[in-house]
Amino acid sequence: MIQGLQTSKFNDESEQLGQAQARRLEGSWALIVTPVPPPGVPPLPPRHVYATFSRGGAAIGSDRGLPFGSPQHGVWKHLGGNEFAYTFIQDLFDATGNFQGTLKVRFKITLTGKDEFVGVANSQIRDADGNITLDGCSTFRAERIKIEPLAPRCQSITPPQ
Repeated sequence: MIQGLQTSKFNDESEQLGQAQARRLEGSWALIVTPVPPPGVPPLPPRHVYATFSRGGAAIGSDRGLPFGSPQHGVWKHLGGNEFAYTFIQDLFDATGNFQGTLKVRFKITLTGKDEFVGVANSQIRDADGNITLDGCSTFRAERIKIEPLAPRCQSITPPQ
């Protein structure tokens, strides 16, 4: 019985440690995503993406390079140590609002510091009929979005009552 209690206590402590490590990803991040072109294809410019990871494994994001895309909806999971997996899906539209297909991106994230991560991603675009039209790889670097102080010129302004 005592041995079972010790094992249970170890499992609880191990789970708490895993949850604490997983919480390190929680928050909002600014990513720079750099496509990795196939050999012989000219490089594409980096993309600027935002991602927010919430407790429990849900994620939302946006991509300023896709003005006619829906918000990105996804999930994330702690894989152990500094490694995380993240997948999102985004609907794509043309300028008049017609559905054009979906973008699905799968990420492998490695935390490199308290407020930084790097990794590799796989992107797939499917047309409105579900056919894959793009299947590519990217690398990315991210920084946590942090709270910044109010500008000094605004600190003495009284909010409306």
